[in-house]
Amino acid sequence: MGRKACCDKSETLKRGKWEVEEDEKLINYINANGEGSWRSLPTNAGLKRCGKSCRLRWINYLKSGLKRGSFTPHEDETI
Repeated sequence: MGRKACCDKSETLKRGKWEVEEDEKLINYINANGEGSWRSLPTNAGLKRCGKSCRLRWINYLKSGLKRGSFTPHEDETI
């Protein structure tokens, strides 16, 4: 009883550092098909990663408009 695993554990999934080619595949797939369906995305995009890993990579590193770094003086003042 409980939730189904996010990926099939019998498959050999890649772990660790993402390669540039993997990032490009993920970006191209999401630009063409949009966000969502994270469980089926790795198979459809040709990636050997689990859906959760793809989602986190997109949200935390690849998504356009993502701001990284220090706060601006205006943001510091607002806080």
